[in-house]
This record gives sequence, C-alpha cells and structure tokens, in this order.
Amino acid sequence: MRIEADHGPGLAEKIERILMESGIPADLRLSDLRIKDFSALVDELVEKLEPDERRIFHEVMSCELKAQRNPLSEIFEEKIVLRKLPIEERIRSFREVVQEIDLESAVAEASRCLRCRTPRCVIACPLNFPVPAYLSLVSKRRFEEASKLALRILPTMMICGRICAAYCESACTLGQLSGKPVRIREVKRAVSDKFIKAEHLPDPGNPTGFGVAVIGSGPAGLTAAYHLRILGHEVTVFEAERKIGGKLITAIPDFRLPSRVVEKEVDLITRLGIKVRNGVRVGEDVKLADLLEHEYDAIFIATGCEAPKVPKIPGIDLEGVEAALSFLKEVKLNARKRLEGRVYVVGGGNVAVDAARTALRLGASSVKLIYRRSRREMPAFEEEVEEALEEGIEVSYLTQPIELAGENGRLKRMKCVKMRLGEIGPDGRRIPIPIRGSEFWVEADYVICATGEQPLLDWARKELDVELTDRGTIRVDERMATKVEGVFAGGDVVRGASDYAFATADGIKAAREIDRFLGKRSLGR
Repeated sequence: MRIEADHGPGLAEKIERILMESGIPADLRLSDLRIKDFSALVDELVEKLEPDERRIFHEVMSCELKAQRNPLSEIFEEKIVLRKLPIEERIRSFREVVQEIDLESAVAEASRCLRCRTPRCVIACPLNFPVPAYLSLVSKRRFEEASKLALRILPTMMICGRICAAYCESACTLGQLSGKPVRIREVKRAVSDKFIKAEHLPDPGNPTGFGVAVIGSGPAGLTAAYHLRILGHEVTVFEAERKIGGKLITAIPDFRLPSRVVEKEVDLITRLGIKVRNGVRVGEDVKLADLLEHEYDAIFIATGCEAPKVPKIPGIDLEGVEAALSFLKEVKLNARKRLEGRVYVVGGGNVAVDAARTALRLGASSVKLIYRRSRREMPAFEEEVEEALEEGIEVSYLTQPIELAGENGRLKRMKCVKMRLGEIGPDGRRIPIPIRGSEFWVEADYVICATGEQPLLDWARKELDVELTDRGTIRVDERMATKVEGVFAGGDVVRGASDYAFATADGIKAAREIDRFLGKRSLGR
C-alpha cells in the first residue's frame, strides 16, 4: 500500500510500524489480506492514528483494495439504504417516516462487522449489548438465535431499533476509520420487526416468593420488571396513565415510534406473568408506604420526568403557550387534531423537534424552532433535524425568547434576543450570552416550550422521606438504593431528563441489585 510523502510527514513510517505490531508482513499483498488480519490492523490504526491520518489511510486502502479486487473493499460501503415516505406524504400524516428495512440488506450490513479485539461498540453501549455476537448471528441468517440472544438483555428491541441514540455506532471501529459505521440500530430494527416473538422470551426463574412493585412503565420500569420476573420474582407495574409504556406511548410521535410497536413489546413483556395496574397513581390512589409495608418486599421508582421546565419570562401564562410534553400527549391520545396559525417551538432537543414536526402535521401555517445555541450544540438527533428541515420547518439558531405579549389573555407576539456563544459550561457546551440591542418581535399564535423536564417526587419524599438532590432527583447509592431500605430508583428520576438507552440500562442494573437485596433478605427468613 502506497502512502505518499504529501499525505503527511512520517505517516508512511507510522503505518509501517502499526503493520508490524499487528503481525501483518510488510510485503503482504492486499489481494491476500483477510478479514482477521484486517480487523487487527484497523483496531491498531484507530488507537494510534489521528482522525485526519485515519481518513487518508481509509482513502488509500479503499482504492487499492478495489484495484486488487479484494472483497474486503465492500466492507467500507453501507448496505442499508433507508426508504422514507415522500415529504408531501409525511407532512399530511403520522405514518412512520422510515419504512420497513429490507432483511437482506440488514444481513449484508451485519457482515461488515470486524469482530474487533476491542469491542468499542459494547463498551460504549450503556447496556453493554453484545453487538459483535448479535451481528455475527444475523450475518449467518440465524435470526431466531439472534432474537433469543437479544431478549436475554433487552425486551424492547423494536423500540431500540427506532429511537436509541446508537452510542455503539458512534464508537464503531470501522466508523472511526471510514466515517461509515455499521448501522447497528437499523439491523436490530430489521431483524426484530420480523423475528421478536413470544416463544423467544426467556422462561421466568423458579419462584422466589418475593414481590416487587415497579412504579412507572417507561424504559427503566419495563426493563426492570422484565428482568425481575426472569429472576423469579412476582412483579406488579403501577402506571398512572391508562396505557402502559410511559413516554414511549404518550410522548413520542407515531412518525418516529408507532404506538403499535410499543404495544407489541409491552404485550410480550407482560406475557411473562407481570401484573399491571394502569390508571393508578402512586401517592394519590395508593400510598407508597402502604405498598412497602403491607404488599411488597421491594419497590423500584421509575416515574421519569413529568413536570416541564418552562422559561421564567413575562407572558408565560398566556393562552397559546404550551408545554411540549403535554402537547405531544394530547396528540398521541387523539385529544387534539388541529393546530392552526404561526407556531414557534422553543428548544433544541428531540422533544422540541418532535413537537415542531407534530405541529406541522396538525395544520400549522408555519413552524419555526427557536434555539439559543448553534446547530452544533443541538442535542436532537441529527437525522431528526434533517427530516424536520426537509419538511419545511425553519430553525432560528442563537435566538432566545425573553417576553410574550397578548391581547385579552391570548398570545399575539413574542420578543426574542440574539445570542452569541461564550465559554464552555459545566455540560461541555458553550454558554449562550445575549447580544445587547439585538431584541426583536415576531407575531405568534402558539409558543410550545420544550426547554426540559424534571421529576415530580413530593409524594415519595413526604411518604417515606426518600431523599432528593438539589436538582429534585432521587438520591441513590451505587446499588441504585435510596436511604429507605427496600426502595430503589433509576432512569430519569435519578439522572434527570436522559434518554432511552441510559434508562434501560438503569432498569437492568436495578433488577440485579434488587435481586441481591432480596437474596440477602431470604437468608434471614
């Protein structure tokens, strides 16, 4: 392989050293290079080359592998091509935007996995999902085995294949080299949509005689309930809403996560023998203290972030100003079918983008996102932002509302100020600073605030003296235990507003810790 001097000083020598350290002979012809050697080489390259050097190596290697007609050249090309609804259809309905993923392309995509010695994908995943083993089974068309492997860990694979932040892909060794990681999330979706079935579920363990109450049925609650049941415990899930699934079912629009997908996976989970008490709000309909004292041996609190954080600006109480989660919930429950006029959505996360795209589908004449930082700092998924822009939603970056004005109690106008980015703050993002004299007014019929959420936990604090942090989240130790014996917590009630993957990981860990706690208790019986 020829790395020229103009590719960078010393790069050829650097790569030659890496070849030697990888055990690959310097005189090996690229036409003879095999996947095992290539995998070891790429692992070393990602460790020891800078990003620009990796890019150069990839360009040269890719061209030469093609010239030598080595099948490995195919590994650099993505095999899954997403099919999306045409834009004119998208904005008139809530049909899922990304259409069914072809199983054959998923098999080809899974075959791109290098089976790295250092599985960065597994390390990066909050669940430590066994990505290489799963992809290996898929690449061999052993779909049922792949599904059984997945269900040992994750009961919501179809959901994962749609909304996971895909930390595994960001860490993928092949992606670090080529910029085209294995599309792990899409492979999961393609296989799970067709092969996740009740018969693939693990069997519950031998009955332990212990009962656990899980409060909340979002990702953390559902996952904890699933694993506790597999461990042999009796489990009851309490959910304040009529539908099970938490924000998965009440807040994420169908164009991103169809309700039928959540309902199918909830049905599979409950088939293990998990009891459900929906429409029951703990703290009001039943008391937390009574559950712990009279009915259950342990409790897991996973009620998420229910309360919106709204901007503290004049006019926030005007009619026409709404919280994004409440707005999305009304739409999901078919309580709202129209929204007309000029709509502004304040925020830059997935909830903000979901609210903006939902408003457009309800008939808004114009929809604009208002975000106080630049696009680079936007926490929303890149693909979601791209789809929103395709659909005609505008974004005003470096802009912040500072006042809302109305007539007869109804919103009419919004005052904004332009921002500039200052120093890096505690969260790793640059702090937005108002630019003096840059204020301006816009006409507005609706302002939807998607500026964060926080837990509602007064009931837990008052009833059992569950300790809260300064942020209003539940304080837990490394075992996810509160200071109240037998009470555990996880997901957003501990982390603050987080995401699906971390909430799910908390559910798995909580189940293990509760099982250990109950095991110790059984010794004292």
